[in-house]
Amino acid sequence: MATATKTETKSKGQTKATAKKATTAAKPAPKTNAEIARERALQTAETAVDIPVGAALTVYERASEAVEPFGTASKREAELKRVRTQLRRELNKVERRGGTARRRAIQRAKRTRNRLEREVKQQRRSIETTVRQNRRRAETELKRLEKDVRETRDDAAKRVRELADRVQGNGAKAAA
Repeated sequence: MATATKTETKSKGQTKATAKKATTAAKPAPKTNAEIARERALQTAETAVDIPVGAALTVYERASEAVEPFGTASKREAELKRVRTQLRRELNKVERRGGTARRRAIQRAKRTRNRLEREVKQQRRSIETTVRQNRRRAETELKRLEKDVRETRDDAAKRVRELADRVQGNGAKAAA
């Protein structure tokens, strides 16, 4: 596929105008479906090869980087010291977070307990007040009813005596 393009070098006698004419005159023919399919297949094949190769190179580089700090005894010691320090820092951070969460949970539990105790005391006082009021009303009503019953009994006894006296008085008058 030898076609003239703008990147080809110009001969000494060729001017810009004639070079331009040569490039526009030598345009490639439109691609056929077979050529398009061939290019796509090539691209797919290249991609299929490039991905595993790139992944293998990445794994190799990362493995090399991971092994590099352990190359000599001094590097191993320095790396172990760094890892220990980092681990200690992370453990301290986790411990602080755990302690903070525990303290918050305890404070929340205490607040909830105190709130519930206050509510229970208020409800108990309210119930005790209601019971006292109801007891006083019941006692007052009972005393009133007892008084009414006594008065009614006394009135009935008085009437019975009066009737008995009348009957005896009428019977004595009738006998006389």
